[in-house]
Amino acid sequence: MANYIKHVRFNLFLALPIILGLGYYFLRPSYLLIITFAAVFSYSTLFMNPDLDVANQIKLFSIRGMLTFPFRSYAILFKHRGLSHNLILGSLTRIFWLAIWGIIIFWAIYKTFPTKISLYRYYQQYHSFILYSLSAICLADWCHLLLDSKVIKRLK
Repeated sequence: MANYIKHVRFNLFLALPIILGLGYYFLRPSYLLIITFAAVFSYSTLFMNPDLDVANQIKLFSIRGMLTFPFRSYAILFKHRGLSHNLILGSLTRIFWLAIWGIIIFWAIYKTFPTKISLYRYYQQYHSFILYSLSAICLADWCHLLLDSKVIKRLK
């Protein structure tokens, strides 16, 4: 398994420029969508990667520790290199886990849950940004898993 720094360097300095270049060439997105994708890809690489199943081992009172705070309880439920390293379900578990935290915070602020109509209107208004964000999370995870699999194959 590659270490955290190798994953960060691979994702941010190799995978991100290649994906952005290919995405711009084929899709011609607006600059706001490119910035959104790059920011979410970077966040996912640094603070929401498949290795969050060991987030409770990160020092809490650090930048990385604070930004992985919602995943400290995630690390208790998921064992290392288990479901969080699954190609499809790994990304989905972290997205849903973060969404649950978002709903809890929403409820704490407004003392109610968002309605289906409000969620649908939000999706209609920001669907491109949501789709680019979800794809950035998944692609960052897949690059992480690709690097893990290359390293594992080399060790065998």
